[in-house]
Amino acid sequence: MMSETNVLFCVGATKAGTSWLYRYLHDHPDCAMPAVKEAHYWDTFEPEALDKQATVFRVRLRELRDMKIEAREAGQGWKVKNLDRRINEMKGLLAVLEGDRAGDAAYRAWLTEGRGNPKLVADMTPNYATLPDEFLARMMGVHPHTKVVLLIRDPLDRLWSHIRMQARRQRQDHEVYEKKANNILYRMLNRDHERHILARGDYPKIIRKLRRVVPEDRLHVQFTEELFTTDGTAAICDFLGIAPVAAEVKTAVHEGPEVVMLDKLRPRALGLLNEHYEWVARNIGPLPQRWQDNRAKG
Repeated sequence: MMSETNVLFCVGATKAGTSWLYRYLHDHPDCAMPAVKEAHYWDTFEPEALDKQATVFRVRLRELRDMKIEAREAGQGWKVKNLDRRINEMKGLLAVLEGDRAGDAAYRAWLTEGRGNPKLVADMTPNYATLPDEFLARMMGVHPHTKVVLLIRDPLDRLWSHIRMQARRQRQDHEVYEKKANNILYRMLNRDHERHILARGDYPKIIRKLRRVVPEDRLHVQFTEELFTTDGTAAICDFLGIAPVAAEVKTAVHEGPEVVMLDKLRPRALGLLNEHYEWVARNIGPLPQRWQDNRAKG
């Protein structure tokens, strides 16, 4: 790979449009994206975290292999080829995660080598926003041309989307999805539970940390609500050094079914997030209309 290729780390925020951006870049002619969106290299140095993530990847590998058998039996050669690529990349990533991480050479090779000469490759793992300074600094040194993107979505929308995702994952057969989601929010507000959901969207803390470690010209913070506009797409493409192309999908992906937040919980949730709204307005720029509307409803 030539040195002019940029390496992007999209560090979140969780439920703020990273899947949409991955798909956009995956289809972009200037990019060569890994088949695995979230590599989870930098957040799995601890044995417990590594074991948990390796288990997730192995389950996914079994699913991909089953899909490959079905595709072959259906005579879908194009799909078999695509699944082969995804299987091989995940196997390679597992070997990296469980191998020698000294110098991060194996990870750098997995991320960049064998992809031709694109203008951009990327590891888009939202959990990297929670990394300590020293790991962010190490991440920035993995390649001479690294850039970091943080997408920030309206705090209340992001929080509620994250809670709904948590409810879908945790829900038992006898539980009602809508009630489960509101119960998670209730416990967060009244019992200080599920604090990791708040941490993933703590924009003041995340952005201050990124600004300490990442050079100003290599950090781009963008409102999710503006990402789906022509100007927003052009802005992020300009930062990444790729040509702007029209996006086929205009809205976020992986949003999940709509569930209504209880009216009695909404004002308290907004109160919990008020500092985030105010800090972003002071330190990033004018709030998009969606942010203003949500605050006004509180």
